[in-house]
Amino acid sequence: MVSKANPRKRIRLENYDYSSGGAYFITVCTYQKEKTLGDIFRRGAPCGLPRTKLSELGMIAERTIREIEVKDFVSVDKYVVMANHVHMIITLSAPPDSRKGCPYSIFSIVGRYKSLVAYKWLCECKSHNKTMGNVWQRSYFDHVIRSEQDYLKIWKYIDENPLKWELDKYYS
Repeated sequence: MVSKANPRKRIRLENYDYSSGGAYFITVCTYQKEKTLGDIFRRGAPCGLPRTKLSELGMIAERTIREIEVKDFVSVDKYVVMANHVHMIITLSAPPDSRKGCPYSIFSIVGRYKSLVAYKWLCECKSHNKTMGNVWQRSYFDHVIRSEQDYLKIWKYIDENPLKWELDKYYS
């Protein structure tokens, strides 16, 4: 329950149709931003470039990204799995004969992704008799990509995110 003294911050665009075709920049964070997806380190990496070593959960998160693509309607154009968050550019496309937009909303796609990862992690934990714990932070961050310039800037940001890990707002 949200208290009246401290209401939850609205992070979605009002009156925007999140099933309309287009590209979205999505960030999904781990529970309490814990580094459960892996680690990023420089030692031993060629030329001092950072290297990501994914945990079992991180590998599940990465493999599952391919499973959220739905026929011709949903594609993941770019992604990176970091130690405690995942960035993705997700593009929704409407069927050629549709006036409604994509049959899926960004909410349903991200929800499906988070659920699939958590379910697979639960199965993995059960098979090794481990406690699962929480996987994801509630909700996610999104940005509606409105131009090619915005798209290219976000693409570059995703590419360079491991390089700037120590400066990342999710680094702690």
